[in-house]
Amino acid sequence: METLTCPRCRTALELAGRTFRCATCEGVWVTEEALVAILEQRASTLVDLPWRAREDAPRPCAACGTAMQTVDLGDVALDRCADHGVWCDCDELTALLREAKQFTRDPKTDPAEGVFHWLGRLLGR
Repeated sequence: METLTCPRCRTALELAGRTFRCATCEGVWVTEEALVAILEQRASTLVDLPWRAREDAPRPCAACGTAMQTVDLGDVALDRCADHGVWCDCDELTALLREAKQFTRDPKTDPAEGVFHWLGRLLGR
């Protein structure tokens, strides 16, 4: 596995569960796949991530070093590399967890949600 570097401090990141943590600034690097799984677990349903572009100074991706997109997800400002993951400054992942239910998929626009809901009820979950 390649070494991931903190976009803020430029120090090596440490594996912490599904994420990678910077011991210096306490920021968190997470792949989009892992972020979706974390938010779905918190919301107890499927989620969509409605990224909104914002203007801010870009930071380098922890994996490839290219400039990341500056985005908002809900009320949280983040940095995103579409190929590798998302950078959360200290406490931003916690803020996303508080907003997790805001990202739930609308069953009217997502036919699969109805199937998952039906299966969950069938299996008693």
